[in-house]
Amino acid sequence: MFMSVCIKYIKICLAVILIFAGISSAGTREIVYNLGVDPRTIDPFLNYALDGGIVDANIFDGLVRRGFNDKIEPACAESWDVSPDGLTWTFYLRDNLKWSDGEKLTAQHFKDGFMYLINPETASPYASYGFFIKNAEKFYKNQAKSEDVGLSAPDEKTFIINLEYKNPLMLDYMAFQTFTPARMDIISKNPRGWAAKPETLISNGAFTLSKWKHGSGGEIILLKNNNYWDAENVKIDRLRFVVIADTNTALAAFKAGKIDYISSIPTRILPALLKTGEAKSLPELGTSYIDFNVNHKPFDDSRVRLAFTLAINRSIITDKLLKSGVKPATGIVSYLVPGAADSQDFRTEGGAFLPVSADIEQARKLLSEAGYPNGVNFPEMSLKYSSSPGSNMLAEALQNMWKEVLGVNINLLNEEWKVYLKSTQDGNFDMSTHSWILDIPDASNILELYKSDSPQNNTGWANSEFDELMRKADLEMDYSKRINYLHEAEKILMREMPSLPLYFLSMAEMKSERVKNIYRSPIGIILFRTAEIIE
Repeated sequence: MFMSVCIKYIKICLAVILIFAGISSAGTREIVYNLGVDPRTIDPFLNYALDGGIVDANIFDGLVRRGFNDKIEPACAESWDVSPDGLTWTFYLRDNLKWSDGEKLTAQHFKDGFMYLINPETASPYASYGFFIKNAEKFYKNQAKSEDVGLSAPDEKTFIINLEYKNPLMLDYMAFQTFTPARMDIISKNPRGWAAKPETLISNGAFTLSKWKHGSGGEIILLKNNNYWDAENVKIDRLRFVVIADTNTALAAFKAGKIDYISSIPTRILPALLKTGEAKSLPELGTSYIDFNVNHKPFDDSRVRLAFTLAINRSIITDKLLKSGVKPATGIVSYLVPGAADSQDFRTEGGAFLPVSADIEQARKLLSEAGYPNGVNFPEMSLKYSSSPGSNMLAEALQNMWKEVLGVNINLLNEEWKVYLKSTQDGNFDMSTHSWILDIPDASNILELYKSDSPQNNTGWANSEFDELMRKADLEMDYSKRINYLHEAEKILMREMPSLPLYFLSMAEMKSERVKNIYRSPIGIILFRTAEIIE
């Protein structure tokens, strides 16, 4: 199968190889990674996709960062204090911090960044992440003034955060790339475009933007930031993120030595590559799922949503179709996400809400109870999905399962990535496929997508009992009690089924032997700051 596919794409493959040939300057230590898609944005305050997040993780640095053991370590802040009541965090910045353009980086820049995140005019999809800051939510809702927000920078090296409530995940959030400093002198002049141009995307991380050629076949070039506080440990001069959507083309370029690292591999040959050890499969803290638009009948009926869920044979998808190390999703929260007990993860504690195989009898019964026996009179509905590796194959498999089990005909709609993100966010879909990799290793990070006021809740679903449990979890400092609240919230979600869990994610990768010390976190971020080239 691999040979015939490569012959089909041989002209494209050769063109890509020729494009890559000879680009690196003599002596330049460059690593090439296939990002796969052209990011919609790399603005850390507006991005909510993994592709943009990977870029941001390498060009911005927060108060703290994730180390290669996935533990939190100091970054721009060399130390911090916490008040006895847990409500005041004081971060002490390193000496001589600079932006990539050489300007001094101060505590005021962190205050500016955090305020910009929670400013309603920014319309950040992650604004709610900052609501643990005192009066931040009120400010976002225009119920408080900026001076009432619990952020202060009494001097250039001291940044103080006063909390609305104690946050057990404070440092995890501080390591997330949306909590970055901001150059408001630049952002204010072009709020929606400053991050798209090298001359205005001034950053403070290990690398800085040098070039961004958009579209398929494009590339993002990052150069080592010599003003980075940890620059002496950055071993490479240049990172090139290429945009090759076709996985066969990317694999051909990898095998030709023109790409050093790929993490999207042709689905049909991945099992063979895993077997030989050429590819490796790593677990990720994330879930692939389908959103229902509950504002579109008949998906306003939970019986219909559950019928569609139970009609799917997840084991066929994972074991026969994908064969990439992914596991059937029996809940919305994946394995390896911490649970209340040290000996068990959240999924193991919570048990299985869904069967691995289809429950055909119950699926048909529920659809009949909803008024559509054997699919009779079921309205014309569509499944929307993005142009990503293997997406057509998965969509067609789901379409066939719903037809066979429920007797319904579902149309398939494919959209280019950026168009897809916009249309699903705008609610322009009946059903849509998604994957969520946790931003922080905690069950709340995926569950909070379904809060009624979440800007990332595309389903339109709202449940006051669910919202209250999530609020209690936010406020609870007793870890076991907090996790129990989250288990109860997941029970409601799985009863109402605004989203249909498909499978728990894993990431397959192939790395050239010429590179080492590239780190892929279980939350999906790829770090190149200590990557090296072996000559």
